[in-house]
Amino acid sequence: EKKWKVWLTGRDPDREDIIEALEAAGCEVSLGRLFTDTWRYTEAELVEKVTDMDAIMISTGDGNITRRVMEAGKKLKVISKRAIGVGDIDLSAATELGILVTNAPLELHYLSVAEFTVGAILGLANNLKLADHNARRGLWRSVSNTLLRHKTVGIVGLGRIGSRVAELLHPFELKLLSYDPYVPPERAKALEVELTDLETLLKESDFVTLHAVETPETIGLINEARLRMMKPTAYLVNTARGSLIDEAALAQGLKEGWIAGAALDVFRGEIPKADNPLLSEDIYFNTIFSPHAAALNPEVMWHLPLLQLENCLSALRGEVPQHLVNPEAIPKWQSRR
Repeated sequence: EKKWKVWLTGRDPDREDIIEALEAAGCEVSLGRLFTDTWRYTEAELVEKVTDMDAIMISTGDGNITRRVMEAGKKLKVISKRAIGVGDIDLSAATELGILVTNAPLELHYLSVAEFTVGAILGLANNLKLADHNARRGLWRSVSNTLLRHKTVGIVGLGRIGSRVAELLHPFELKLLSYDPYVPPERAKALEVELTDLETLLKESDFVTLHAVETPETIGLINEARLRMMKPTAYLVNTARGSLIDEAALAQGLKEGWIAGAALDVFRGEIPKADNPLLSEDIYFNTIFSPHAAALNPEVMWHLPLLQLENCLSALRGEVPQHLVNPEAIPKWQSRR
């Protein structure tokens, strides 16, 4: 007998174990798009999909879970996200409606993104994109790079990923700055990181790496005015959220030499459109882009769906999930069971 209906979307094609575990727990499973699909659901499509569901298991790129979507899901008890960020879910609406929202803060994920970030810094510093291009064409002694020793790296957001980045960078004998109004000074001191304001960080850093979460305050954080504060020899790295950067301003800044280069794993709207100014050929060698792949290794890809599954089943069984993003929703959620 099936107790609950679950919509599983943003899924991996070879994870029959997740489907089997849901079915064994008494779930009737409906399958949605694959994690690798490049299209997204519209709001109207999501409204139709959630109508009769007790739970939805989603991933980044499936579409925005708006108030309208959740109001259509009259039986909806939990939205289980297979990622850390939940910026594509209206948390206030979910809380008001008594719908639990969970995420998947997997330690391996943090470690992977931090390693990727350091790789991006090294790639920019060593001008690897141009170096590879020139070497293939026999253009010897044609590329210069940047020595990291005694340079300054500014870390915007000193959470789990930002902290790990700081730890990984210590052997390079760098000066580390951080802007994070929420981190206690003793945490920064333990990491040998100097806390400062954002303006000072941008002006003094040779590399700026973004690790802030998406909030109304951080959307557009790196805009034209702040890009102009940076050194013309500085580089920008973003493995956090695409919405943190004004992409048009960044493209202009790269073209006009406000900064030297940028490495991005994330973009506004997830997949950049063909007319995105950052895809311009004249800044090709100033940029390193990645398709939101900073943590797409076998270890993370295996464990993330398991954590998402655990969160979903806990909520369906009436247990408070371990990784609950909106605990304020618990009283209303309990009254709806």
